[in-house]
Amino acid sequence: MSAALLLAVLMAPLASADSGDETITVNHVVLVDTPPHPEWEWNYSYQVEVSNLQMDVNYIAVILYKQTGDDEWRADWWWDDIESDGDQFDQPLMLQRGCYFINASLYETEDLNSDAENATVLAAADLDFVVGTGTCVDGAYSEDAEYPGTHDGGGGTDAGGLPGFGLILSITAALGAALIATRRE
Repeated sequence: MSAALLLAVLMAPLASADSGDETITVNHVVLVDTPPHPEWEWNYSYQVEVSNLQMDVNYIAVILYKQTGDDEWRADWWWDDIESDGDQFDQPLMLQRGCYFINASLYETEDLNSDAENATVLAAADLDFVVGTGTCVDGAYSEDAEYPGTHDGGGGTDAGGLPGFGLILSITAALGAALIATRRE
């Protein structure tokens, strides 16, 4: 009996080495559509890809995302129609501005379906991403630039970095100064 146990322990790494080259990658999370107001949901899309899959193995991927600093996952997708090496999965997301984290994990279908809590993750990928026009530093979201059309009541003019002067007023002042300077000569 101990010889059978020893043989099983020695064979386990060899069995997992045959199917240990699979990879899953989060290729990108991209902005699809900017909302009319920054407080509304932003339309993004992500793409996950699998590669180095073994023949005669059925795979399933679980994709989760959450807002950084939040303890609970917001949603999960079960990509259960993986057919071949190089398959890609595209999915839209509607999210509020903030810092987010996406995780993709690859499993053997039978392993996950029989005992989800103890299923072996064959490959995993993570990606941090930002929703909105701001940036994330240490998980905290902040706006870098103002949202188009909201900084002055929707007029869309830019003060050009000069305190108290709008773009038109700045150009007019520069032209006036040039006119006065040429008349004095």
